[in-house]
Amino acid sequence: MATTTAVNLDRADVERIARAGGAALVGVAAVSGGVPAPFRDYPRAVVAAVPLSRGVIATCVKEPTRLYAHHYRVVNAALDAIACRVASFLEGRGHETLAVPASQVVDWERVAGAVSHARLAQLAGLGFIGRHNLLVTPQFGAAVRLVSVFTTAPLDADAPGAGGCRECDACREVCPAGAIGATADAWDRARCLEKLREFKKRITNQYICGVCVRACPGRAPFQVRCPPKPQ
Repeated sequence: MATTTAVNLDRADVERIARAGGAALVGVAAVSGGVPAPFRDYPRAVVAAVPLSRGVIATCVKEPTRLYAHHYRVVNAALDAIACRVASFLEGRGHETLAVPASQVVDWERVAGAVSHARLAQLAGLGFIGRHNLLVTPQFGAAVRLVSVFTTAPLDADAPGAGGCRECDACREVCPAGAIGATADAWDRARCLEKLREFKKRITNQYICGVCVRACPGRAPFQVRCPPKPQ
């Protein structure tokens, strides 16, 4: 990777660029060795979140709706535009970047992306990982979509979000696949994917559900948006 030099870089400017594009939450994660190549070559990841419409999510009572499927695509496009703006800003100041699409399947067997935006968002202090394996934020519960931009820029990293679902079992009670367990590690990926494939074929033409997102209130006590780590 080529050597780059910081040029008048301020983290506040990066957040301003993301928020101007519609991001409601912005954090910076310190990238660990747990990400695959080539992402581990970048020490930081800027993570942005755009909330989903509560009105649209409310239509996903027992299964996803076509209204939600359209909204899902629109929000993902907005996130990709935010990532493009952030990456352009950082590259214009001499830093390398690698933006990861908000929703792109690279592993069709697992229906997984190149990296987990939710895990990066947790590292960036935006929330915690719930029983449903989605990011849970205090502001919007699980009703957010995420995008990440890896970068060589020496941005101050946030402390990871901490906490958990505690006594809340809302997502487990409504999951149409019965795939959600007592912990995030107990989530049954195979059962979830089977139900998503059914929904894709029958309703949405996408691997989406939204039922657990609708149920997740995000009101459990936890630490979020901590001050940046000391350098």
